[in-house]
Amino acid sequence: MKYEKITFRTADGKAYHLEIDRINPNILTAGSPGRVLKVAEYLDDAEVIEGDRKMTVVNGTYKGLPVSAFTTGMGPASTAVVLPEAIEAAEGPIVMLRLGTSGSLQPFVKVGHLVISSGVVRDEMTTRAAVGPEYPAVADPALLPVMVAAAEKHDYRLGEKLWVGIIHAKDDLYFVETPQFSPSKELMTAKLASYRRMGVLASEMEFSVYCIMRDFYEGRRDDRVMVGNLLAVIASAPEVEAVAVSKEDKKRMERDMIEIGLDTLLMVNQLRDGRDIGVDLGQIVRRMMLVPPRSKLI
Repeated sequence: MKYEKITFRTADGKAYHLEIDRINPNILTAGSPGRVLKVAEYLDDAEVIEGDRKMTVVNGTYKGLPVSAFTTGMGPASTAVVLPEAIEAAEGPIVMLRLGTSGSLQPFVKVGHLVISSGVVRDEMTTRAAVGPEYPAVADPALLPVMVAAAEKHDYRLGEKLWVGIIHAKDDLYFVETPQFSPSKELMTAKLASYRRMGVLASEMEFSVYCIMRDFYEGRRDDRVMVGNLLAVIASAPEVEAVAVSKEDKKRMERDMIEIGLDTLLMVNQLRDGRDIGVDLGQIVRRMMLVPPRSKLI
């Protein structure tokens, strides 16, 4: 079924900002163009597209699977511009995984850990142009155990260095991340503290847009759109002494995230085709159930 597309086009029919006319439906994204270029190193026949706006796009194959990656820029506003362009340029069922960085909001979520988002606190204004703040932003539940399985292959053990749960999305970095500097510090500090008390794991800036755009397009396209979020924790929780992340650790985490993202895309497509992925997802779900409550972790 053809549907009315919302994005702007160039005179030659390409997406106006990404400057593409096609993209593969198995997608990794990142805010950083450098991270997207690193994805290209894993792909066969990698094609790099970089238009006037420097929004890097990569197309190629990974173990025979057509894969693309693109940069979203920083923050929800930039993400909300390019995400619809990518969704409208892809044909077939879409799986889109964001590979990002975050600051911890919990003392047990430490620098060097990974967080898989199950849902998002929409503490930003961009997605409210689509739907009110009471509407939930949730990751695709079916992706969560698959992402856990892929992460555990890379020695991120669930409940030790790997966490699944709610994260926080914001549209400002400094006054939200360090509310003590905000002119509205009393309000900002209290709000962030309430999220921590409710168990929000980490804070980032983009994934709420993925969830809302997924729901918007699933009402228009014939094919599914599935979204997931994998975050490297690079800043400590407010009450924990700051830990510096070395360049070597950042490089290792970035490499791990890319490999976990690619492995997840492979396993999702194998599952769709009815093939064995070599992992007992039932055991993964069981371990997710057995992660201790927050009261035992703090």
